[in-house]
Amino acid sequence: MLSTIRWICRFYKIVDTKPFVIPDIPLKKHLKRELLHATELIRAELLCSVRKHRTDIVESTHLTRKRLKLFRAFFKLLKECGDRKELKELNTTFRKWGQSLSELRDVHVHKLFIEEVIANPSEVISTNLLQEIREIARQQVDQMEQRLVAEGDLFKNMERQIDNYSLIHTFIESNQFDAACILKGFKVSFQKSHQAFIEAESSKLSEPFHEWRKRLKDVQYQLDLLRSHQKHINVSVSDVEQICEILGKDQDLNNFIHWMDKLNLNTKSVKDWVLSLRKSQHGLKHQLIAEGNRFYKHSSI
Repeated sequence: MLSTIRWICRFYKIVDTKPFVIPDIPLKKHLKRELLHATELIRAELLCSVRKHRTDIVESTHLTRKRLKLFRAFFKLLKECGDRKELKELNTTFRKWGQSLSELRDVHVHKLFIEEVIANPSEVISTNLLQEIREIARQQVDQMEQRLVAEGDLFKNMERQIDNYSLIHTFIESNQFDAACILKGFKVSFQKSHQAFIEAESSKLSEPFHEWRKRLKDVQYQLDLLRSHQKHINVSVSDVEQICEILGKDQDLNNFIHWMDKLNLNTKSVKDWVLSLRKSQHGLKHQLIAEGNRFYKHSSI
């Protein structure tokens, strides 16, 4: 099971072959200009990740989702500065683009997961059965890519929409910004992450942990965007990164277990293997609760 956990870390490292340096937003003079500059840098990187589907659909899917999440975290920083109705529209648009990639990302992860298990065989489940599961995963990837990419032109349509999307620029130009309102936006995001953690700790269910991950990823991206201002923010960047990584492992395990359940492969070895995955996920949740309590106890803004 340790190989399962190591694989999840390795997957992200393999995919993100050209790490994008998130723009820093100095909270000083000419703030509107800095916001517009950051917007253009992120938008250009988003378009690059979308266009990468021509050579690597797996990497393109993963990176595009990351850039869309970065944009949404950026919008939330501005929530206390401008027209909330416009920001809600921006957030909704980018969320829908991200959701359109979710199914594709999931089938890619299922296939990569199985391939890593085959490369590091387990005594719990036979190689022949793993090969059968891999073939199911491969077929699902082919079908999904055919439906969404080849026939549905998912990436081409998204590229065109992003290229023609001007509401971000309009929003920044038509509102006023200062350090106080942006830091207030960060405070709201941090508080939402804390509340999501409290609910996850209370329920122990996967969905609240997923919600906590989404809220804490907002905080992680916002800390990157505000890194020149972090002396005014008593939040450990390394702690946020570590917790987000574990939350990602938990979510990937949860999605894979749910997928295995839907396959209805009712053999004892499959059931035993899935049970071992559930135990690993249970251990991750215990670790996350301990890390979360420590983190929020020592953080303040």
